Amino acid sequence: MSKKYICNGEKYELGGTTGDIIGLPLSFKNMPQSIEVNGDKLFIRNAFHVSLVCIGKIVEKYNIQIPDFVNKVVADFCDFVQDNPIELTCYRDEFRFAQEKEQGSVVVMCDISNLNMFYNSLNKKYNLNIEFPPTHVTLYTLKPGKGVFLIDSSDIKDLTKTIPNPIGVNLD
Repeated sequence: MSKKYICNGEKYELGGTTGDIIGLPLSFKNMPQSIEVNGDKLFIRNAFHVSLVCIGKIVEKYNIQIPDFVNKVVADFCDFVQDNPIELTCYRDEFRFAQEKEQGSVVVMCDISNLNMFYNSLNKKYNLNIEFPPTHVTLYTLKPGKGVFLIDSSDIKDLTKTIPNPIGVNLD
């Protein structure tokens, strides 16, 4: 997965297989290399991030026909964060197992500052009705590098179930 930093810094990145996901890179210490959930062995991710704006998935889900939408959203994001930093505020004590077809992952839900304001500005500027995403970090996957996209509340409802903390350590 290729990634490049955006917004003239090293805080936010543009990644994903098609370079259309704005992410906030994170790191963790003292995490087990693998865990078992529901009888399946899952493996730690080699890099962690919160997907802030999954532009390609938004285009697909909302059938957006705006030309050059990815670049416009990235520019809007960089303008927005100049005065409104988008940052991790906390990890919730909420772990979920996500499964879609053959893909499975363990995520921890988290809170992110100002992200809802950014989505409100996108909705207003482009006359859209994009739902604020369920912010989370994918910690472990069944297949290396293969997580499950969770971009709105219906994905959380339909693709995940709450599980006890599977790693036995606090993430704060």
